[in-house]
Amino acid sequence: MGSPYKVSELKKGIWAIEEDFVRMFLVEGTSGALLIDTGLGGGNLRELVESLTNKPVTVVITHADRDHVGANSQFEKIHMHPSDYDYYFSKHPDANKNLVPVWEGQVFDLGSVKYEVILIPGHTPGSIALFDRENREMFGGDSMQSSPIFMFGPGRNLLALEHSLTKLLALKDKIDLIYASHGAVLKESPEVISDILEGLKLLKSGSVQGRDYEGRMPCKLYDCGKSKFLLAD
Repeated sequence: MGSPYKVSELKKGIWAIEEDFVRMFLVEGTSGALLIDTGLGGGNLRELVESLTNKPVTVVITHADRDHVGANSQFEKIHMHPSDYDYYFSKHPDANKNLVPVWEGQVFDLGSVKYEVILIPGHTPGSIALFDRENREMFGGDSMQSSPIFMFGPGRNLLALEHSLTKLLALKDKIDLIYASHGAVLKESPEVISDILEGLKLLKSGSVQGRDYEGRMPCKLYDCGKSKFLLAD
């Protein structure tokens, strides 16, 4: 059986690692590397990562959904916001318990590049973004994408998502692109923040009706034009 991973080098020092419908990222600096999420766990992710970089690798999780934590057991330590711990262990009771907390404002310093942690609850309570202020780039997990945002099930909160994106709106002029974990669009424009906020307003107004979703999930798709949401039936 071949590897489930498809790797593409986006630019020097940044790789996208695709596994089925989810996307991970590996970032390399002069003194270290950062693996952002671990996917579904369908292959030897550690071996792949070590074939791409010889720098010491820190693993950070944008949020604890199953498709972002699947290969956690392959690594010694996992960095995650504590607000997602309950959700993580409720879904994965035998998961890697060697967790290191990440906090708002914490910086992962890779030498030539630094990533600042920004807490953005809503999609999950402990969702985070990782912001490279110097290069004006952000990794947004599942909270900033033009493809449908999953907002059904325990821990999801539309109001929290709205407040988080309003917080990020103040940074929009300092961002050139946002890397997304799902969908055909890999590099989102920072306008995606405004698009999602506008979609949330439409949901509040009740002007958008849900329709059956193509997947076998207990949710409906709410198409708000430039943003889309999956909400409980």
